[in-house]
Amino acid sequence: MSKIYKVEPVFNYRIWGGNRLREKYGYQSDLPNIGECYHVIAMPGHLDCWVPEANMPLSQFYKENRELFLCSKDEMPVRAASANPIAPMSIQLHPDDDYAMKHEGKKGKPDGVFFIEGEGEMVLGHNAKTKEEFLELMNEGNWDQLVRKIRVKKGDFVDVPFGTLHAFGAGFLLIEFTQNADLTYRLYDYDRIDPITNTQRTLHIRQVLDNVKIPNGDTQPVEVTKEIKSGYTYTLFHDERNVYTAGRYDVWHQADIEREEFYFLTCIEGEGNVNEHLIRPGTTLLIPDGFGEIDLKGKITLLLSSYRD
Repeated sequence: MSKIYKVEPVFNYRIWGGNRLREKYGYQSDLPNIGECYHVIAMPGHLDCWVPEANMPLSQFYKENRELFLCSKDEMPVRAASANPIAPMSIQLHPDDDYAMKHEGKKGKPDGVFFIEGEGEMVLGHNAKTKEEFLELMNEGNWDQLVRKIRVKKGDFVDVPFGTLHAFGAGFLLIEFTQNADLTYRLYDYDRIDPITNTQRTLHIRQVLDNVKIPNGDTQPVEVTKEIKSGYTYTLFHDERNVYTAGRYDVWHQADIEREEFYFLTCIEGEGNVNEHLIRPGTTLLIPDGFGEIDLKGKITLLLSSYRD
């Protein structure tokens, strides 16, 4: 019989990062800040979570235990990462798979973002109707007129497709669901200097122009689907075959859940148990494919990241 595995996160310093992740989840790190926490990522030699019971990184664990995942991908297909910006993040986009593979030898990165804490504005798309208008506003540095901003708040889920300009403002705690990839093209970074490197971060103007959607369309937070079950509610954020599945479980006291495919659960509120595993805010567990029913105890909120062929 398969078992449930704990997955330990990896952290990144970010120029815009704060320490809310350290405060909320009790994470320990020598970094100046924990701007980003990767709950699920498996990129060897770059960012790779750790599976302590197997004493190996998640990327290796995936390759050596394919029967626990039972999907067609040669590499771990999904990623989940939290961020805490206390200054605006760069205005950026992610390319699609075809462009990313052709030019970088990597996968693209469609985003889905759930806001755990905070309320304010984010950049989502732009206002240019033509490429000429986009270039004119960009070259003038007229960012307020170029970029499109929307209001978001705690509990919102925003879909950020390939080629969509986006940036998160200060004061949020958010989690991003996507493919197991890490490819970003920056358009604008506020001319700021990184205090660690004493340099400005690299911009990718040509790559942004190659990928940005023009015109963009009017995107708002997703109208999510919520189901009331026995002992819990389940909110589906996104479910796209061959890309990723994301959702949320709010357990009131005790509940039993079951999914066919493998999945990761990350606790963001409350303390309790998942079968024999203690779980608290910041804990991530892997439930293998075909595991069967799991028993949840406690008043807890768990975020789901998964994948279906």
